Amino acid sequence: MDDRALLELIYRSRPRTVAELATTAHADADEVADALARLAPTGVVSVREGTIGYAPPATWTAEVLAGEAQTMRQTANEAASRIEALVADLPVLLRHWAFGEASGDLVPVFVRHGPRAAEDLWYDIASDQSDSAWGALPDLGRYLQSDPARASRFAEVFAGKHSVRALVPRSIADDPRLVAIAERYAAVGVEFRLLGDLPSWFWIDGDVLALPIEWGEGWPTSVIGVRSAALADLGRSLYRELWHRAEPIGGVDQPWAPLLMLMKQGVTLDAASHRLGINPRTGRRRVAAAMEQYGVSTLFALGVAWAADGKPTAR
Repeated sequence: MDDRALLELIYRSRPRTVAELATTAHADADEVADALARLAPTGVVSVREGTIGYAPPATWTAEVLAGEAQTMRQTANEAASRIEALVADLPVLLRHWAFGEASGDLVPVFVRHGPRAAEDLWYDIASDQSDSAWGALPDLGRYLQSDPARASRFAEVFAGKHSVRALVPRSIADDPRLVAIAERYAAVGVEFRLLGDLPSWFWIDGDVLALPIEWGEGWPTSVIGVRSAALADLGRSLYRELWHRAEPIGGVDQPWAPLLMLMKQGVTLDAASHRLGINPRTGRRRVAAAMEQYGVSTLFALGVAWAADGKPTAR
């Protein structure tokens, strides 16, 4: 009898002692004791002076998962700190690599200066063809000073992307003007989350990573961009960890929930989008974000994962 079969027998027969288990299993007591010794380090059973102790599977699994989750959080935090250190060091290295206009090197570097450097860099090198644009914006108030025409251009480009995310400071909740900005962009499908300790302004658009020359600035006047898929992925790794720590505006973190509720009733994605008063492209983007969130690639798998998450109704 292997260890798993022995554990299943323990759950069925609930033996109090090693000897009782050996009798029930029709096995040698020493062999049973050896098997229990192998199971004990996992925490599923314990043996003390011949007496067997065991927890219900749900309790044991919950305890193991809690320990694993704590380990994962610690590992993720440590990894995020290392990634942030690498990203923070990039501007200094890149500043020595190139200056002025785009270089002809294998990794093109772009530098912009001035009060609108952060916007200018995006206009100059960001791609209309990329599927995603993620930005950390510690000083959202500077957008109050943006030209309305430029703001409209941002909204138009965002509408063509599948995933547009913005990390903004938690303090915007106290400023109605900033809330209005967030609502305007949310209407074209931008996802917002609040974080109190954003490390710096930066963004990733396709294979472009943009950073302030001085890491930590909320709205830099000197910025540097690099077109490199590898460095863009490095920036995304940091961004994902920050996104995980952040909280949704108003506590609602499922912009796809109303869509999935209607689709569960047999309504098509485009029809559900129209019912909710959103552009079908925005609806598709929200469903794509849900697939990314749950790690699935089909609508059927998404429905199963969403229901299993305990969120079959909109909040």
